[in-house]
Amino acid sequence: MFRLIRLITVTTLVSLTAVAAAATPAGAVGPPWGPATPNFNLEVVLRPVADAPDKGFGLVKFRQPNDADKIAYLDVWVRDLAANGSYNLQRATDTNVNAACAGTNWLTLGQGLVPVAITTDENGTGRADLFRNLSAIPLGTEFDMQFRVIDAVTSAVVLESACYQFTISQ
Repeated sequence: MFRLIRLITVTTLVSLTAVAAAATPAGAVGPPWGPATPNFNLEVVLRPVADAPDKGFGLVKFRQPNDADKIAYLDVWVRDLAANGSYNLQRATDTNVNAACAGTNWLTLGQGLVPVAITTDENGTGRADLFRNLSAIPLGTEFDMQFRVIDAVTSAVVLESACYQFTISQ
């Protein structure tokens, strides 16, 4: 009798798990970030510029949730830069989407229209949570985009990214 009850319980649990899995949309766990293709979300790697010493590294998690707001969130992290320094993240865009990143329209990023510095600690590590409102740009607009980190005092470029493609989503 105990085995029969145990078998029924296990069978019921397996059935409920299968039903729940089938009813849950793929990717439903976590925030409603845009799909990976086309390029709505980016993992941007920042490396030292060519004429700088081989020092420093950064990462920008560029995310746009699937919502009506059209806000891009940028979680920025840098390491191995000057201790107790102040840096700015900038981006340039190019609407000729060919992976060449010819844009020279460098914009200092922050929280909305207010630039925010990335301040490093005594080890040269810093973080910043930034965002940019993209509501003025039509949905589906594609562009090449490049990022760089500059010294906030001297404006010298210390880190830069490769060329990435991005599409405005909602």
